[in-house]
Amino acid sequence: MGFLDDLKRQADALKTQQTVDAASLARNAALTDAACKTTLAYFMELAPQLNVLQLRPRVRFSLDNRTPLDGLTRGDFKVDSRRKRHRDQEVFDHVVLHGVQTSGQTVTMTKDFPPEVERLEARLRQAGITADIDTRRDPDNGRLIHVQFRFVADVVLSVKLHPDHDQARVTFRIANLDALETVTAEFPAHAVGTGLLDELARWITGEPSQFLKLAENARRIEA
Repeated sequence: MGFLDDLKRQADALKTQQTVDAASLARNAALTDAACKTTLAYFMELAPQLNVLQLRPRVRFSLDNRTPLDGLTRGDFKVDSRRKRHRDQEVFDHVVLHGVQTSGQTVTMTKDFPPEVERLEARLRQAGITADIDTRRDPDNGRLIHVQFRFVADVVLSVKLHPDHDQARVTFRIANLDALETVTAEFPAHAVGTGLLDELARWITGEPSQFLKLAENARRIEA
């Protein structure tokens, strides 16, 4: 075998591998997009039911050690999705279910210690709450006297599906279902079906759920 023949053999092997890799990526992308489509259809049916039911799960949100929020009503659910280009194909970028947990309370909180101010600001951001803030300082030396926060104590919630088309995996990013926190949970795309989404719906409604137990690499990030 001559040198040119050897180069041809290497090139043919590489072409074959590239064809196999491209086919594998295409299969993964199709499987992942199917998971997104299934989730979108499920959310589109789920949201109107939740808006009628106006459920009040037994969940307590704590803005600090003295200010719990109890008995919030879950409603105003909306569904959204976005598309993007990936390897010359149009695929899902994300699918998301938004909702609001309504307390009906106007709350005023005052903090005079900077670390406590920062902790409260972080929890308000996590909750999706925009507060009217009044900062008072000593006119002589500029030292902080206190910061007063006044806001309507309604907490946003969301369930957002992020797909990884090359790896055929999806990540659910869930905000503020059990606490002021974000939970991430990974699944292979083929696992996303009615059974898994039913477990997610149970969690959203405050029922016992196996959703996180079925997940891979579940993580909680508190505000």
